[in-house]
Amino acid sequence: MVETKNVLIFGYGRFGKNIANSLFEYRANIKIAVNSKDEYKQAKNDKKDVVMFDLQSDKSIANLKIKENLVIVCAMDDNHENLFLSLTIRDLYTKNYIIAISDSIHVTDKLRMTGVNRVIDVYAVSGNILKNILNIPVATKFLQGFINKSHDYIFKEIKVGKNSILNGKMLSEIDFNKYNIIFIGMIDEELGNQFIFNTAGFDHKIDINDTIVCIGKEQDIYRFKLECSGVII
Repeated sequence: MVETKNVLIFGYGRFGKNIANSLFEYRANIKIAVNSKDEYKQAKNDKKDVVMFDLQSDKSIANLKIKENLVIVCAMDDNHENLFLSLTIRDLYTKNYIIAISDSIHVTDKLRMTGVNRVIDVYAVSGNILKNILNIPVATKFLQGFINKSHDYIFKEIKVGKNSILNGKMLSEIDFNKYNIIFIGMIDEELGNQFIFNTAGFDHKIDINDTIVCIGKEQDIYRFKLECSGVII
């Protein structure tokens, strides 16, 4: 039996709402904490378990009585508020697993210094980061939902067709940056459909019926399909 995850999400804006909706589908126990009346009203309308807190008050955050088994997601829309929150949460709750969302490389570096367990930079998601995140089922689910619904980013599995220009090539020969997509890994049919993560120095020959797993904006994924004749999505 899969253990039900307990998750507290700070923020219910463009980040927090998508994460909460995805985790709801995963049947996690979700609680929302917001410091905005508009977000509180929105969460209530969406029938979410939501409480208000004062970002400027450690006592207000401490009064949330966060248990050690709770996964904490800092997902406030304002990067600076999210940074301050992450620092406060880490100081108050030293044993909890904390994940922080960032959409700024400058804030990402600062978030790492706060001591949170994981920082997800939506503009710098890489295979190596995902490899670590995907080891945590609850993180997998909210990350997938977050990317699927925020900033027009989607996960996509692309099966290599018979006439694909990818067929027979090494991964190192393909410039994924040209298409503005991020290569995560591939599913190799000859290896029994084993999923192989993208890691430093990773290279592999692409064959018919292999599957490329990537992240990108929908229009870029589509352009990748069009320019690679024979690739079936």
